[in-house]
Amino acid sequence: MPEIEEALVAHLLAQPGLTALIGNRLYPDLLEDDTSLPAVVYLNVSDTKDHTLAGQLDLESPVIQFTAYATTKAGAKAVAAQLKTALSDYHGTLSGVPVQYIKLLNELSSSSTTADGMVRVFTTDLEFEVNYERS
Repeated sequence: MPEIEEALVAHLLAQPGLTALIGNRLYPDLLEDDTSLPAVVYLNVSDTKDHTLAGQLDLESPVIQFTAYATTKAGAKAVAAQLKTALSDYHGTLSGVPVQYIKLLNELSSSSTTADGMVRVFTTDLEFEVNYERS
């Protein structure tokens, strides 16, 4: 069975509305400087484990952040909207991983500027809590 991040990536790259905007530009951890935009970066922000006296529970709830990058604010918002459509309130199976629920926790827009004050890139961060059963 794949890791949850792999399952999420496979699910997102199967979404025609999202891939129409980003193609296959969905990267772990960071965006290289020469990457074409729009693009998305994902990062596991938090993965607290729950335990009982018998050991760790099989239910996991990591928080995964997706950052939509684009050359315009509208472009970043359009990519973020596709991410929300694909993930918000999802329940089912992703690449064999049983997902109980995906909840949007937070959304934040910003921009990055060059030293002379020119806007270089617009971003929208989305944080999702992914409740799933590990095997």
